[in-house]
Amino acid sequence: MQSNFVSSRPPGRRRTFHIAALLLIAALVFAAVSFFPYGKTSSAQAATWNQVFNEDFNGAAGTGVNTSTWKYDTGTGWGTGEIENMTNSTSNVSLDGSGHLAITPRRDGSGNWTSGRIETVQDNFAAPAGGQLKITASLQQPNVSGSAALGYWPAFWTLGTPYRTDHNWPHDGEIDIMEDVNGLSSVYGTLHCGVSPGGPCNETTGIGSGQRACSGCQTGYHTYTEIIDRSVSPEQIHWYLDGVNYFTVSASQVDATTWSSAVDHGFFIIFDLAIGGGFPNGVSGTNTPTSATQPNVPMLVDNVQVYTSNGTAPTPTPTPVGSTPTPTPTPSGGCTGSTFTQGAQSVNSSTGLLWFQPCSWTAGYVIVHYIVGSNTQQNVYMSYNSGTGHWEYSVGGFSAGQTVKYSFTYQKSGLQYDTGWYTWTHP
Repeated sequence: MQSNFVSSRPPGRRRTFHIAALLLIAALVFAAVSFFPYGKTSSAQAATWNQVFNEDFNGAAGTGVNTSTWKYDTGTGWGTGEIENMTNSTSNVSLDGSGHLAITPRRDGSGNWTSGRIETVQDNFAAPAGGQLKITASLQQPNVSGSAALGYWPAFWTLGTPYRTDHNWPHDGEIDIMEDVNGLSSVYGTLHCGVSPGGPCNETTGIGSGQRACSGCQTGYHTYTEIIDRSVSPEQIHWYLDGVNYFTVSASQVDATTWSSAVDHGFFIIFDLAIGGGFPNGVSGTNTPTSATQPNVPMLVDNVQVYTSNGTAPTPTPTPVGSTPTPTPTPSGGCTGSTFTQGAQSVNSSTGLLWFQPCSWTAGYVIVHYIVGSNTQQNVYMSYNSGTGHWEYSVGGFSAGQTVKYSFTYQKSGLQYDTGWYTWTHP
């Protein structure tokens, strides 16, 4: 992991100190309303899934993770109040020899805690336009409860890929697929987005499910799943526990720009086990960990997979954002009589430049969706070049004769539009 990740860690991947009092009150409410069994709701499962990532954590006992697949996040100062030092030691992150990843918190004789946090090297897990993304893992929460569990904070979550370069949290999106604190045998699902503090996503709390009962989740393996569904309008994110959809967030809950910035792009996956911090402190009503907190109880991950379902080429139908829709724009072909023009050109032997130019109007933003060869679709914000009047994005990794398929999403006069798909072959 790049060293600047430590100092740039988003301040609210999980709630911070200044909401501790709110969380203490919320915990009482959750206790009253959240532990009723939740019923099975309609699912958003696609008919056909294409597996794009699989990790079974096979390997010899006591060895580390495959660093061609996983990156270690090390150090302290994650911005959430947690007190452990994350390391790449096999004492904290190791395979157990039986097909499991063990992330184990340790405490030394001076009371200092260490633990582990890893993230996927691959960061292009994205829902295709008109399709779906499914990220799912089977894991066992740390089997510890009561006073011995105070400060335990296991998590399985994703961050938006743009964060790796711009460190703009929560704008770039964070989806917490599984969190629990203090050994409550619960699950919390949360979307973080917008700006912090406050904003359309109520940061640093986010838009969350609240505490949900997770019976047996500390004593056995259970499946936690996130599905981003772009096949429906408005788009949605669904959270599942053992195949049951217990929480859903819709794009209609926030403005279009916030949603697109947080959701319509690639993600990377993170597993970690923090100790202490604003979330466990707020729920317990005391600073954690305490002298009674028991070290050496791991979170065990059996497997994690990522799937996509194929999208359909987007249609240029406008999405209202508070004003009357204007006629559907006509794509490319020069600015005479057109709303925009677009194109692609070679920069060098391995790089191409995709560009989009509004015709006598100003775009609020432009997102390019592209697929190089048989690779996974990417969705990224373009940058405006005032010298050319183009919105531009450079795509690397081309080989001679390779084809890219691409489309655009853009904002004009408060409306969001999707173009059709174009193709270009690198010379």
